[in-house]
Amino acid sequence: MSEYKHQHPVMIILDTIKSIIYAIPPLFFFALSTRGELSGVNISYFLWIAVIFFVLLILYSAAKWYFYTYQYKDGYLNIRRGLLFKKERSIKRERVQTVNIRTNILLKLLGVASVQVKTAGSGVESELTLNAVTIEETQNIKGYLETQPIQKYHDEYQAEIEHGEKEAKVNSYHISPWNLFLAGATSGRFMLLFSVIAAVFSQIYPYIPDAYLRFVLEQIIPETGVNVILLAMLLLGLLLLSWAISTLVFMVRYANFTITRQDDDFRISWGVIEQKEYNLNLNRVQALSVQDGLLRQPFGLCSISAEVAGGSSEKQDYITRLYPLLHFSELSKFLEDIFPEYSMPEEEDMQLLPIRSRKRYVIRSSIPVLVLVLLLQLLPHGWVSLLLLPPAILLGLSRYNAGRTAILDKQLTFRYRNINRYHVFVLKNHIQSLQISSNPFQRRSDLGTVRVSVLSSPAGKDFKIADVDNMENKKIWRWFSRS
Repeated sequence: MSEYKHQHPVMIILDTIKSIIYAIPPLFFFALSTRGELSGVNISYFLWIAVIFFVLLILYSAAKWYFYTYQYKDGYLNIRRGLLFKKERSIKRERVQTVNIRTNILLKLLGVASVQVKTAGSGVESELTLNAVTIEETQNIKGYLETQPIQKYHDEYQAEIEHGEKEAKVNSYHISPWNLFLAGATSGRFMLLFSVIAAVFSQIYPYIPDAYLRFVLEQIIPETGVNVILLAMLLLGLLLLSWAISTLVFMVRYANFTITRQDDDFRISWGVIEQKEYNLNLNRVQALSVQDGLLRQPFGLCSISAEVAGGSSEKQDYITRLYPLLHFSELSKFLEDIFPEYSMPEEEDMQLLPIRSRKRYVIRSSIPVLVLVLLLQLLPHGWVSLLLLPPAILLGLSRYNAGRTAILDKQLTFRYRNINRYHVFVLKNHIQSLQISSNPFQRRSDLGTVRVSVLSSPAGKDFKIADVDNMENKKIWRWFSRS
C-alpha cells in the first residue's frame, strides 16, 4: 500500500536526454545542408536559440515529472498525469499480466530502473510504464501487482513444502558464451544490416570529397576494364563487416540470457547494456514454436519461442523468445526441464505427407517464379532469369519433405517449412478452433489442409499444413473432437 508518489527526479534528466537524442538527426542534416553558409552572427543566434530550447526542454520535463504521480493500494495501480489535460487511470491488479523491469548502464549509475506493466487487452491502453523508480520500489511494485493475486496459491504451496508433501523445484537454463556467439553468427540478420549500411552510404555519398570517389573508382574501374577481383573483395568485406557487427549486437543484446521456471511461473532475463526481465505464467503460453533457420539447420541448431495470450498489439508482447539457441538434440531435455507439459514426438511417430502431395508443393513454389521468368524474357538477357527455377523447385521439394503431423495424448505437433523450418507444439485445450478444408484439386487427390488457431496476438495465430492425407485429417479431427 502507498500514497501518491512521484517517480525519481532523475526522470527529468532522462526525458531531457531522450528529447535531445531525437533532435540530433534533423539538426545534423540541417547543419550539413547549410555548411559554409552560416556567418558568425547567424551561428550566435543559432546558439542562443539552442540554449533557450534546452532550458525550455528541462522546464517541460520537470513539469511532466511533477504532474505524473502513481499509487498502488486496495488492489489497484492508480496513475495521475497531465499538465493542461489531466488524466487519471486505474489498473485492477487481477488484469495485470506481467510486470517487466528494464535497466541499462545509465539507469544503473543513477540507481533507478524502468517498470512496464502489461495488462490483458490490446492497444496502447494495455500497458503502463514508470520510467524512473528506485530498484527497491520496482520490487515493491512488482511484488504487489504479481504476488498478491496468487498469494493464496503460494501459501498453500509453501504449506505443502513445509509438510513434506511437495518438493520445491526450480529449473534454470543459462546460455553459454559460445552458444550465444553461434546464435548471433547464424541469426541471418547481417543481410538486413548490410542493407542499412548501403542506405546510410547513399545518404552521406553527396558529402564525400570527389577526389576520394575518383580514387576508388579508378581502382575498381581502371582503363583496362572492371577490376572484378577488387569489386568482389569490397563487397565481401562489407558483408563480413555487417556480419561481425550484427553478431556483436546480438551477443550484447542477449548476453546472460537465462530462463527459470518455478511452479507455473517463468522468469526470463537478458542483456548487458540494457538489462531486461520478463515474467510469464504458464497459463498464458498457447503454443511453442521451434525454429531451425537456414544457417542453423545444417549445424543442428534451433531457437524456441512461445505464442502468448493477453499481450498488447506489439509483436514482442505476444511472441516471447524462450531460448535464443539450442542444439536440436537437447530439445527434449529442455522441454522436460522447462516445459514438461509439452514433448518432442519421436521421428517414427510423425506422419509424412503422401507422395501425391509432392507435385503440388513443387507447383506452388514454382508458379510465381515462372511468371516472373516469363516477364523478364521481354528484357535483354532475360534468359538469365531461368536460373531462378531450380532453387524454386528445390524449395518446393524441401517444403514437402519437411511436412509432418503428430498426435500425442494432449498435444498436436506440426512440422513445416516456409524458408526456415518450424516445429509447433499445441495442447488440445489451447486450440481455439480446428479447420480441415479442401479445394476441388485437393479433393481429386484425397487431400486436405488442416489449420489450428490459438489465442495469440490481436487477431489470433494460425498454423496450417497443406495437402495432408485425408485419413490423417480424420484422425486429427477425432482426436480434437473427443472429450
